[in-house]
Amino acid sequence: VPSLLRGFSAPVRLDYDYSREDLCKLMSRDDDGFVRWDSSQLLAISVIGEVQQQLQRGAAVAVDPLLLQSCDQLLLDESLDPAMVAAMLVLPGENYLAELAGEGAADVEAIHNARKAVQQAIGSHCAGALARRYASLASSAPYAPSGEQIAARSLRNACLAFLAAADSRYLQLAREQMEEAHNFTDRLAALKTLAFYGGAADWEDPLEQFYSTWGHETLVVNQWLAVQAAMPDGAAIERVRGLMAHPDFDIRNPNKVRSLVGTFAAHNPLNFHREDGAGYRLLREVVAELNGINPQVAARQLTPLTRWRYFKGRQQMMRAELELLAAQAGLSPDVFEVVSKSLE
Repeated sequence: VPSLLRGFSAPVRLDYDYSREDLCKLMSRDDDGFVRWDSSQLLAISVIGEVQQQLQRGAAVAVDPLLLQSCDQLLLDESLDPAMVAAMLVLPGENYLAELAGEGAADVEAIHNARKAVQQAIGSHCAGALARRYASLASSAPYAPSGEQIAARSLRNACLAFLAAADSRYLQLAREQMEEAHNFTDRLAALKTLAFYGGAADWEDPLEQFYSTWGHETLVVNQWLAVQAAMPDGAAIERVRGLMAHPDFDIRNPNKVRSLVGTFAAHNPLNFHREDGAGYRLLREVVAELNGINPQVAARQLTPLTRWRYFKGRQQMMRAELELLAAQAGLSPDVFEVVSKSLE
């Protein structure tokens, strides 16, 4: 089995016909870190694609045991750097999967549901190994920005996310971690786990507690806004609009705009691409307002809309919002350039 592009030796896209068995071998045995990581991603992409097809046909979901077994073995191998294990476990993002689908072929709901099903399957199949690694990586040592501690935290929080995605009982671990953590990284990871995998009863109080504790820290408030913008529940758009009226949000502040609106548009594809087009309207309205305040920031926020060609069943709605912007009087050169090039 060839081990290609070792050490990320060339910034290219490689199309090689690996079988899943080949990828499992590279993922578990190669001595090159990049190849191991890349193989894990290619295997996950292949399996998520298969699950997506099952969902689109209305068939029962069956996640390839090869991926589940490979993840289990990965967690059991304590000779590997925990940061490496964490990176290999994290599944490819929905935006990247949409890009791989090609123009006009990205099915937003199917991609989201397929990725979620695979994440839940890994969390369920590997629950024992995930729980053991989570417990073994706990530390009472004073916080230090060392590579060793950073690696341990990254894997521990990855384990927590998989466990909570598969079984709501593990949300209790997130609650405990949020209360007991002695560093911000672990607190924020616990909050994200509750927000992304729990219901309103699980995240309402923690979000309020987080804000009441850290509301005086501007950068932390930006993280608080970003967490809520990225939450995949059905109330995301209404929540973002509500937060735009929050005293700590200021549309004239680029960091606030990026944290709330930018995170929503770029990192919450399920809601940004909502069937009724409300996500697109929200972004267009914000860009229209920003056009007269900070044209450069307004232009950069438009990127998710400019990818309108990729999304199945959404192309006309996305293009329509760009056309409304193009027709707006007094459009800045920055925004006009992005809009006009996207519509060409």
